[in-house]
Amino acid sequence: MKDIFGYILCVGIAVLMAVMIDGSGGVLIACILLIALIVSEVYKRYFRKKLAVSIDCKHKLLSKGDIVEVKVLVRKLTKLPSPIIELELEASPQLSPTDKPGMRFSILPGRDNEALTISFRADYSGSSYIRLKRFEVADFLGLGRYSAVTVTEDNYLGLKIMPTVRDTGTQAEVIRTATDNIGFDDSEDETSETAMGSTGTPGYEHRSYNPGDPLKKINWKLSSKRGIYMVRLDEKLSVTSQIFILDHPSKGELTAQSCEKADLIIEGVLAMLSMLAQQGLETDLYYYLNKWEKAEIKSLGDVYLLAESLSALTPYPRTERIPPEALKKGTALCFTTIQSEDQSLASELFSYNGMAFIVGEDSGFDTSYGDLWVCTKDYEFKHLN
Repeated sequence: MKDIFGYILCVGIAVLMAVMIDGSGGVLIACILLIALIVSEVYKRYFRKKLAVSIDCKHKLLSKGDIVEVKVLVRKLTKLPSPIIELELEASPQLSPTDKPGMRFSILPGRDNEALTISFRADYSGSSYIRLKRFEVADFLGLGRYSAVTVTEDNYLGLKIMPTVRDTGTQAEVIRTATDNIGFDDSEDETSETAMGSTGTPGYEHRSYNPGDPLKKINWKLSSKRGIYMVRLDEKLSVTSQIFILDHPSKGELTAQSCEKADLIIEGVLAMLSMLAQQGLETDLYYYLNKWEKAEIKSLGDVYLLAESLSALTPYPRTERIPPEALKKGTALCFTTIQSEDQSLASELFSYNGMAFIVGEDSGFDTSYGDLWVCTKDYEFKHLN
């Protein structure tokens, strides 16, 4: 707008000069300004079809904290110098620009293209993108701009950002709860340390706990009775997997704040799976990627493979909230990214029976909603009593 006012002011001064001072000089200046406007406009329109742009990057699978350098290539399909080019990239909320996401430049004669680099940082996990938001040519007088290209596959980058697998150490309360849920029977009050499974005697053989023993083998009831940790030596009963569900429904437009809160729960899932896998506990996780998927976690390597799969995670549509298969397998633990203000989503989720829920530290939920655990920002899991 300033450029238009400036141009009008110059024309006005030329007209005033023609009337008040020198008629021929004022007319000449006014004619030059008019010719400059026409030439600039024609040149700008000509170049609308003489430019092409594409964007690319070296890596499309990122970890949180990685810097992705986007290579922007602008090609000029004529030998003439280009007018002023203005371009700007935009990214999904999981990414943030490390500097200005836009540039202003011109391609000089003798050059066929201009290569630029614009960097973004991966802040949050999940499916993300970088795309061309604006690509315009401006006339030399700066009076107007025209869009030179439309968004196509050549100027759209789909990226995936892996969540971090947090090492939270061993949290005894979590291990004990998981052990209670996966098929060990701690109801044998008279279990003997010397009873051998091969003799047909009911119960397990036990001994006192030694550092390095898997916590999953501790008989918590017997340990409480004797005042020391007691470890099972044989596993006569079949062991089933603990069922986890990752609930990440769509709540409207994504923002950096909503991505941050969702990341706490997504990485909380991985932290718990990692902790249980290191204790030899097997788990199954149900998560939504175009359809409900199930990941069987038997080792720490499975956790990292799952993290790679979750790099493509997006909030799912409200079509099928909880997979029926998971509900048929007994008690399930549901990690949810919803907040207390998401009232309709919360009332729908907490209406399911036979589940415990893990929510974010600042989710706003309390024990009135059901059997709740809280995942803190340090990835500690606390049961709300």
